Amino acid sequence: MSLSKTALVAPLLCVLAACGTATASNNDTSTNAVAPVTTNGTAVSSVSDPSAFKVGTNLPTVQYWDGSRPFMNLILGGEWTMSTYTSGAQPIPAEDFDSHGWVKQLPAGYRAAKTLSIPAVSADMVCTYQGNGNLDVAGPVSNVVQTAGKTTFHYDTSYPGGVHWAWVAFNVDPTNYIRNIDCREAESTTTSSFAPEFTNTLAGFKVIRFMKWQTDAVEGNAGVSADAAFPTPTITWANRNLPGDADFTRKDGVPVELEVELANQVGADPFFSMPWNADDDYITKFATYVRDHLAPGHQVYVENSNEVWNWFYAVSHQALNEGKAEGLDGSYGGDIQINAERYAEKSAHVMDIWKSVFAATGQSSQLVRVASYQNVQPIYSDLMLKYNNAYTHFDALATAPYFGLPSGYTGQSVDDILNTILPQSITDTIGFAAQNKAVAQKYGLRYITYEAGQGVEIPNNVSVLTQIERDPRMYDLYTTYLNGWKSQIGDTITLLNLTGMLSMGSGWGMVEYAGEPVSLSATPKMQAVKQFLGTTTTTALSDPTATSGPTTTTITCPDGTVIDSTSTCPTTSTGSTSGSTSTSPGKRTGSTKGGGGKGGKTATV
Repeated sequence: MSLSKTALVAPLLCVLAACGTATASNNDTSTNAVAPVTTNGTAVSSVSDPSAFKVGTNLPTVQYWDGSRPFMNLILGGEWTMSTYTSGAQPIPAEDFDSHGWVKQLPAGYRAAKTLSIPAVSADMVCTYQGNGNLDVAGPVSNVVQTAGKTTFHYDTSYPGGVHWAWVAFNVDPTNYIRNIDCREAESTTTSSFAPEFTNTLAGFKVIRFMKWQTDAVEGNAGVSADAAFPTPTITWANRNLPGDADFTRKDGVPVELEVELANQVGADPFFSMPWNADDDYITKFATYVRDHLAPGHQVYVENSNEVWNWFYAVSHQALNEGKAEGLDGSYGGDIQINAERYAEKSAHVMDIWKSVFAATGQSSQLVRVASYQNVQPIYSDLMLKYNNAYTHFDALATAPYFGLPSGYTGQSVDDILNTILPQSITDTIGFAAQNKAVAQKYGLRYITYEAGQGVEIPNNVSVLTQIERDPRMYDLYTTYLNGWKSQIGDTITLLNLTGMLSMGSGWGMVEYAGEPVSLSATPKMQAVKQFLGTTTTTALSDPTATSGPTTTTITCPDGTVIDSTSTCPTTSTGSTSGSTSTSPGKRTGSTKGGGGKGGKTATV
């Protein structure tokens, strides 16, 4: 998400949809001050459950450049490429892969290559594999030893600092091609799925959103023209990725088996984003696997695709084109309205499949069916939920209430940004969130986030960005933001992002890399979050504008009480920050936010 583009798109939406006073004041809830929705003459009650409050996180991509090594097997760090000794890297044609993503053939003279994930700590590694040939390794490595079916080497990590990676390369013998490559620390178990630095970084978070492991891998994260065709074919259960496959950046992303395993291992509720082009059989079997294998006592959050309202993504244009082909009504908001109506009906269909799967075993209460929409235009969330009574198919409305630089970076000083601009942005953002909460409660729904946190982007001045992100005042801002959300909204907040390299020009990550030591001076955002969760102690600044000089050590108790670290938390509480309602390189780029919707026809989904 790009905050500067978000600010620019809001007035345009009002022009398109005649939204009048919708943006007159960030804290004005008059737009939503309408009579409550009724069902058979009975008012739908609003939802208010203090025990529903949880803090979650979005996962980064599985790409080697994204500051996260989630899997023990380093081979799952990027896409395959091919090259000759005189040509640059090129994509490998789809027909050259076997059904599990291993390279089975290549044009004459080409070699296959794959970048490895970057470990948090330098270590001796071993790669085992099947097939004919030697597995070469290059990059920040030493002591390379090759034997039949095995290559050992020492991998020097590039953290902290820049991103320098190792890669494997090999010739392909089509009669017995190299496959089943597994590269990990020489002393580690061969059965562990996830890197300990990754699971340790997730400690304390109670919700994990898998969007970047699912729809982002499938639907892409690149700007497109209004007429762009959606590139993803129909996703079926038969052609999905499986544990042990070679590449989780294709087909449907990371296998559901590994996503459920991770949620079970760290004790978190999973938040799934279903690919827009998945067929009904895929959705049914995916939901069935989750129902049958998720550990007891967890909720399951599920949404359809990711930011279908956002014209930055190709899926939004597909939804628009589908809506136009169907003849959906655009008389009120034009393309925005048609897009919203198509999202509402398609998502309602997907949610009904999930509900039928969980209802079959009496587990419907586990589900949180989520309608995700834009934060700065609550009027469109309202219209989307109202379309064909779509709200009856959902349990929660979610938005992405970011705070950041509303007008982008125009040379403001670090002090101005941290002392004035970002605090005001927090106030404005919580104000919009309150409006969205009013919309959700009007329809008897919870209000949560699918993404949240700060999103300062300064790609043309990484030095200034780094100063901002590592300044201790960012700790105070995150603490203010989280406390404001809990007190004024009070339901699940899922932050973005677990990790993210500042060298990419944006500050989405709470740490730069999984396994980075958490401290006030280097990782103030994660320090604030962990302290808020009560999973670590932290130092609080007596002067919010100070850059050093901690004076008090505090911890947050499970009920949200902040006490001195030498004191004891209360033994009882009325709420909990972890409560449950039941027992080659790339980056995340900016995006233009939009939205819309109103009543219309029923579609074929």
